[in-house]
Amino acid sequence: MTTVHVTDRAGCTMRLVDVDGRKFPDFPVENLTSYQSVPLREDDVILCAYPKSGTHWLWEVCMMLLRGVSDTIPFKKSLQMLEFNSADKMAEYESPRVLNTHVLYDRLPSDAYKLKTKLVLVLRNPKDVAVSFYNHHMKLEKYYQYKGKFSDWLQLFLEGQVDYGSWFDYVRSWEKVINSDVKNPIHDPVRETRRLAEFLGVTPDPELVKSVAAKCDFSRMANDKKEYHDHQLVMFRKGIVGDWKNQFTVAEDEVFNATYAEKMKGSKLQFRFTLR
Repeated sequence: MTTVHVTDRAGCTMRLVDVDGRKFPDFPVENLTSYQSVPLREDDVILCAYPKSGTHWLWEVCMMLLRGVSDTIPFKKSLQMLEFNSADKMAEYESPRVLNTHVLYDRLPSDAYKLKTKLVLVLRNPKDVAVSFYNHHMKLEKYYQYKGKFSDWLQLFLEGQVDYGSWFDYVRSWEKVINSDVKNPIHDPVRETRRLAEFLGVTPDPELVKSVAAKCDFSRMANDKKEYHDHQLVMFRKGIVGDWKNQFTVAEDEVFNATYAEKMKGSKLQFRFTLR
């Protein structure tokens, strides 16, 4: 594991760490090098997502469904994040656990394949991901030490030079192992919460489903989690579809669209870039 400094075209640097050729935030080295050997339980669920795709939100939904109550979860999802927390610490949590990660399918813990662990993949349109990820890098100076402009950062994102690599590579690699019938839980939260409950093996009680969907409305959830997140304003930003329009210039949008067309050629996945 080595510390690397990625430099944007304006000369601003971002501090990351390299583990076996893969870039990560500056997480504890012992966790980054051992998460693939973390022991899993047969009833574990792993929530998989590229950074800033809605992991905190869906983690909360899954935890509520598995616990059978629509009560705010009294601890942070990062405490069950594979590459961030230690195996010993995660082992302290009672089942059911919703472990979470930003790594690729082929980098999951070895037990995930042996136990056929249930995986929930979270996908979000890459323009909103980019805006949220840029703000994440700017606000978490402790980890990244980055102070560049969005237009310069965007080039790093499009080239896959940020932590966890290319969004395009991440999504295309997952597309090989999932079917492409991807729904948008923001569009119909009750329906998609019910579908998620069924996948998790939870009897989808209609009232519980409605309660969880209402409790996990993004703005309400962000407010409820303030008690448990000292960095809540960073992790819960806006959570809306189409916020990228407030950040992207016309030129940036054109560059992004060209890259998207190239990288996603042949993909059957479709993303909602606006609510209309």
